[in-house]
Amino acid sequence: MDPWACYQEENVINFDEKITKFEDDFIPENYDRLPDHKEYLEILESKLRKIKTNPSVLQQILAKKDAYMVQLLTDETTSFTESTCLDEPIQNSQLLRTLLPQKQALNQGEVVDLIKFDQLALEVEEAENSSVTNNKLVTNQNNIKNSSL
Repeated sequence: MDPWACYQEENVINFDEKITKFEDDFIPENYDRLPDHKEYLEILESKLRKIKTNPSVLQQILAKKDAYMVQLLTDETTSFTESTCLDEPIQNSQLLRTLLPQKQALNQGEVVDLIKFDQLALEVEEAENSSVTNNKLVTNQNNIKNSSL
């Protein structure tokens, strides 16, 4: 008895046959269209014709495109050139690297401000500015009262 001869003829795959399609060709078998699909397509095509023939719509689209392109070109977000500069090494003194290696940046990316807008810092600054102006007003009012007496 051969232990490896346990296959059956019907389960053998013939690799000589060429396979010309997938099991699922991603093509739906039934094309169920809505009963009013022709009317819907006609409405869409008429809207498209109106848009194509109306010069003001085309001008608005062109103006919007131009404004968007200008915004892309003048936007102050991080650009590709800035990101390539982030890997440039920083020249630190050997003495500082030896004494305080944890405080020395290795490249430009380590010294870039990650958050440029700090809401809490702005609120504290505004509160300090308003308290300074209030103190000045109070001292000016006191000076005016003292001088008038």
